[in-house]
Amino acid sequence: MEDNINIKGFPVYQNGQDFIIGTAKIQDLLRYTMFTERLVVDFDDNGKPIYSETIQRHVETSRANQIADFLINDETATFPTNIVLGVPLSAIESQSVNNNIVTLSLKKEVIEGISKAKSGEDTYDIYVTIIDGQHRIRGIELAMERLSKNPDHVGTDGISYNEKLHRLFNMDIVISCFMDKSLEYQAMIFSTINRTQKRVSQDLVYSLFGLTENDSPYKTALEVCLALNGHPKSPFYSRIKLYGNDYDGTFIPPLSQSTMIKRIVSFISLSSKEAENDRFRKRKELKGYSGTKQLPFREYYATDNDSSISDCLFYYFSSIRHFFPDLWRYDTKSKPTNVLQSTVGFEALMKILKDILSSDNDIRFEKNAFDKYVERFKDLQLDNTDQFPMTTKGKKILYLSLFIRVFPDDSSVEEKQKELESLRRAE
Repeated sequence: MEDNINIKGFPVYQNGQDFIIGTAKIQDLLRYTMFTERLVVDFDDNGKPIYSETIQRHVETSRANQIADFLINDETATFPTNIVLGVPLSAIESQSVNNNIVTLSLKKEVIEGISKAKSGEDTYDIYVTIIDGQHRIRGIELAMERLSKNPDHVGTDGISYNEKLHRLFNMDIVISCFMDKSLEYQAMIFSTINRTQKRVSQDLVYSLFGLTENDSPYKTALEVCLALNGHPKSPFYSRIKLYGNDYDGTFIPPLSQSTMIKRIVSFISLSSKEAENDRFRKRKELKGYSGTKQLPFREYYATDNDSSISDCLFYYFSSIRHFFPDLWRYDTKSKPTNVLQSTVGFEALMKILKDILSSDNDIRFEKNAFDKYVERFKDLQLDNTDQFPMTTKGKKILYLSLFIRVFPDDSSVEEKQKELESLRRAE
């Protein structure tokens, strides 16, 4: 086997961005990348990877094993979709173009890092990151481990494990390589794949965005989310299921990190696409931006006042906890028992919060600031799951019920009352 490794592919240009797409034999691919839980967040002045100390990239073991089973048991197994890789400049020895074929020659340190990791050494570096395809890579690794342990075994198809291993080594995999892209850009690629194919965890997407040095609504939302989950006096203390944390089934937070972040971002930007566009604008450029009436957190974000966002959510949900102490209290060893403990309840409460903030320009985010609004719906029987089911329809029922009580004099109340009655009849 050659000491040096080359990555070859065709150059591709899309919307001002460039990458190469080609193929690699598995035996070569696994010489310069591998699945690792360590997340590279940057590179030092010497080009060596810097790893996150708080967030790890996990795979679903069952999913990886399913892929391994597929490779071992199905002699027609194929991977038609591409593995997406991030290749830093510090990993490239040289780059050339010949007949429209790009060749990247990788440095020996890249190969040595993988070799050290697989030999069990404690200190090693992984330069080439897997932006998308980590389950496939891990599945391939598991398949090769299982095949190599029992090479003389003959499968039901009459093919020995040794032969299967040889075939797997020489299988071509489609790869796309992005050179020297920032972690934020990698996260954007990851996010795009998630939105279009629904294949990867949104929580990981948001965690990746949160690790960037550059501003973004996602980063702010993540920081607010982590702060509220970590403050002992917060109504969300240990109540949010964070990506990268190990939950063993005896502790089940009711609210996911991605759900909270989505809702916070929706108070800053008009859409997920617009939130990504906001990453490229300076905060001050967003001040007074059109649509701020429907985006109550946008002005705080634009003026570097992120603390007001966390204060708002802290005091608003503290008021809800105050008026509904028993319903808010959550046994983390069981499933939610009422709408306040559910994602449905959180999203309905966030929607009415947006209405409150849009109607009250003078509100100050301090203790008891929201009591006058929450008190107006304290009579709702929110523990009645027949009246307030934890369903999509239940979310609308809850929101309409909240609105009618919070804004009894609003011109739309009569219309909302009719809509609510219609929904209840349909139950």
